[in-house]
Formats: sequence, structure tokens, C-alpha cells
Amino acid sequence: MTSSDCQRRRLVFGLLLAFTALCSLTPAHAGLGETERTIDEDRVRLHAQRSVENRYPYRVHALKTSDGSRIWQYVGAHGRVFAVTWQAMHKPDLSKLLGESSASYERATAQAAHRGGIQRHFLHEQNDVVVQSNAHLHKFSGVAYRPSLLPVGFDLTKLGRE
Repeated sequence: MTSSDCQRRRLVFGLLLAFTALCSLTPAHAGLGETERTIDEDRVRLHAQRSVENRYPYRVHALKTSDGSRIWQYVGAHGRVFAVTWQAMHKPDLSKLLGESSASYERATAQAAHRGGIQRHFLHEQNDVVVQSNAHLHKFSGVAYRPSLLPVGFDLTKLGRE
């Protein structure tokens, strides 16, 4: 084996190692706009029971945790989560549920917090995400959706009516 062969092997090994490390840093969850196949990872992370209901042209994945919290993830025919709703005793980890849309939501809630007062109802509409969250004592609920991913003719009043 020549020294150039050894260098190439080291380079390939180093690239594979770096790629593996990078992949392990990427969180996997079924947030808004992400693929349906990752919903089971949410079920495992939350120690929840899951049921799936087919409603043409979309599916609803319902997660129920031991404390009674419920999360519904709506998946279109394209295989991506177009909406998420929740009802829980504790505020859910919205960074997981909102996926890549969570950064703009978190900035908006931080700005609202600086205005002071109690924020029991919050509406965030920016770019391609709408989030409405409600909080009162030990009851947290909300609806989030990506308008560009909604199935044609989808009735928004169906969200959160589970």
C-alpha cells in the first residue's frame, strides 16, 4: 500500500466520521413540514400510545401520553406533516412539534414576553406558519399549520376538534 493510498483512506475515514457525528447532532422529530415516517420517534420520546386514522386525503396520527396529554399530527398525501394540535397539562416541547418553524415562533413569543403581562392566548402568523397557543393553569392547547402544505379544500375548523 502506497502512502497516497493511506492518505485517501484516512481522508475517507475522516469524512465518514465527520458525517456520522453531524447526523447524530441533528434532532429527529415529526415537526411541521417534516416527513410522516418520523412520527414514531415522537411516540418513543414521549412514551405515548399512537393511533392512526385515515381521512382522505390525509391521515391523523394521535399520540396519548400517560398523563393524558394528547398530540395530533396531520399528514397529507405528500407524506409531510401539515398541521399539529395539542392538549396537555404541561406545555409541550414546541421546538419539536413545530420543527423548522419553531425558531420564528420562539422569537415572536420572546418579543411578546418583553411587552409584559400574562400571555394566555398567542397568535403567530409569519411566512408559511400559523401557530395559535392557549394556556390557562394546567391546560395548554394549540394549533399550528403550514398553509402551503394544507390539502386542497381542507377545512381549518377541523383542527383541534378531535
